[in-house]
Amino acid sequence: MRAPDDPDLAYGQLTRLVRAGTYRYLTHGHGSPIMLVHAATAPNAVLRTLPVLPRELWGPSLRAVWCAVAALTTAYGPKAPAAPSRDAEKWAATMTADEVFAQAAAHGDEHVIKFADTALEVAAGAPDGDHRAQTAALYAQSAVEPGLASSTTPTTRTARGVRGTRSAWGTHGQH
Repeated sequence: MRAPDDPDLAYGQLTRLVRAGTYRYLTHGHGSPIMLVHAATAPNAVLRTLPVLPRELWGPSLRAVWCAVAALTTAYGPKAPAAPSRDAEKWAATMTADEVFAQAAAHGDEHVIKFADTALEVAAGAPDGDHRAQTAALYAQSAVEPGLASSTTPTTRTARGVRGTRSAWGTHGQH
């Protein structure tokens, strides 16, 4: 990948990489539910650091994280995508961002929490009411078994009106 020389173009490409990683998780996350969250969370971490980096490092930062995401999706991606449940997307559309994040926090796995945070940022940037990112955040909660990671990360983000832990996913993604 040749990163753009213009830092603003690099910022835009990085934003699109985060969005693509989030949406791809919805159909490909079943390949490796924990590892593939990083295809969205890693570029989002880089995106969040850009304001404190010299602008001449924005392009190289994009290039580095793009290579990491390419390696992750190649190594851990499934052979075929899985279709997300239409019911799950409808359910996601009824939930607020705070409710989705509260469920992720209740799940307890740091990958689920970081991915929910990333996905909710993507969802907030979708002006047309596209709920795919929010649906992906909910999917991660069902795909990642609680306790698989070595520790949990406490969260300080708050939520009001938290839903129960029902799932519209069935056994989809449980590997």
